[in-house]
Amino acid sequence: MSPTSPGKGTFPRYRYLAAVSAEAVGGGMYVPVSLLYFHRVAGLPLGQVGGALTVAALVGLAVSPFFGALVDRLGARTVVAVGFAVRAVGFVCYPFVHQWWQLLAAATLVAVGDRSFQASIQALISELAQGAERQRMIATQSSLRNAGFGVGGLLASLALAADADWAYHAVVLGSGAGLALAAVLIAGLPSGRVPAATTNTTEADGKASGGYGAVLRDRPYLGLTLATVPLAFCYSSLSVILPVYTTQTLHASASLPGLLFTVNTVLVALAQVPVNSWTSKWRRTRVSAMGGVVFAASFLGFAVLSALDGGVVLVSGLLLTTVLYTGGELLHSPSSGALSTDAAPDALRGRYLAVYYLSWSVAKAAAPALFTTLLAVSANLTWLLLAGGVLLGSLAMLRLEPRLPAHAVRPAPEAGSAEPGNAETPGEPTGTVSGAAASPTRRTRRS
Repeated sequence: MSPTSPGKGTFPRYRYLAAVSAEAVGGGMYVPVSLLYFHRVAGLPLGQVGGALTVAALVGLAVSPFFGALVDRLGARTVVAVGFAVRAVGFVCYPFVHQWWQLLAAATLVAVGDRSFQASIQALISELAQGAERQRMIATQSSLRNAGFGVGGLLASLALAADADWAYHAVVLGSGAGLALAAVLIAGLPSGRVPAATTNTTEADGKASGGYGAVLRDRPYLGLTLATVPLAFCYSSLSVILPVYTTQTLHASASLPGLLFTVNTVLVALAQVPVNSWTSKWRRTRVSAMGGVVFAASFLGFAVLSALDGGVVLVSGLLLTTVLYTGGELLHSPSSGALSTDAAPDALRGRYLAVYYLSWSVAKAAAPALFTTLLAVSANLTWLLLAGGVLLGSLAMLRLEPRLPAHAVRPAPEAGSAEPGNAETPGEPTGTVSGAAASPTRRTRRS
């Protein structure tokens, strides 16, 4: 970390990681009861529950660009803390829901707070850490959040074993408590906002007042956003496609999808930081693309499993393919997060990240309808189309590499660290790490 970094010292980073862990535990508690709570406790029909949650999600998606502007105006710390607090208020309102409009109001609070998370949390990491340290924080965050979701799910399962309304209320209020704690921890962080006068002039000139117009004119960054869309769909495949595929197409046990999801969660929690340490010296575009190739291989593996009859061989194949899928996630997640954050100029990072994470929001919103429609046609076609889309996205990311900022593609090595095999040669294109580290003027985009 740079000596002048706003996040200098380890305490702010530990406080931040404690906050995202608390948020993840709260989120993990809610996942098992999201639909059942309002159907069982509030007595609302499932159709009304699903409709209200969908409308709330669309409202959250519509207002997400607003949070990007708020990050640039108020700083990421404020937006993250307020977003967590708004979600906590929504959860506290849930026990008082008895009618559809009440559910819509409370769920909209949760959805709006949730939509503020991605862009603002990545911007906050950029205020706490720089360069390679930033990518390590993203990896650590991913590991802790997966562990937190697992712990939250376990706590919810233990509470729901009572099969009583009070247990459902306890789970929902516990989710709100986790978010409230996260909000308090984030609010106590030192402000890491970089004053406009100290931002890189090559990034800020002509952009600080450009708003979202500057983002839309940045064709390489828009290309990165579009290339990420098929990769973002990968992260919904495990929860949307696999349960239907394993039970309806492969005729496996209904308990198997839960086991596969647990395997993925545990592996990410345990392996994300070591894998990131291994790949952090490589170009982020290539690590992200490599993750896409591994994703595609896992989707082809899932398709091949339909030729098996069942039994131990099928279960073993599903477990191995899930491990392969997790390998793609381990490679893609931290590198793509650091790439999108560092490719954005300091003055407009909130807006840039809000646009970038629209690709994830759109994929998350469209995945259930798209995947279920494709599954009704052909399960194997679903896997093949997903693999093809991911490979195209990975290829596009590689083609964008020369046009993205050099310091975003591969950050300068930390002082005193050696990078074997990374020595630059005179024939290497401009924008490699040596150029990025040596001259601030090389931080501008190449067209």
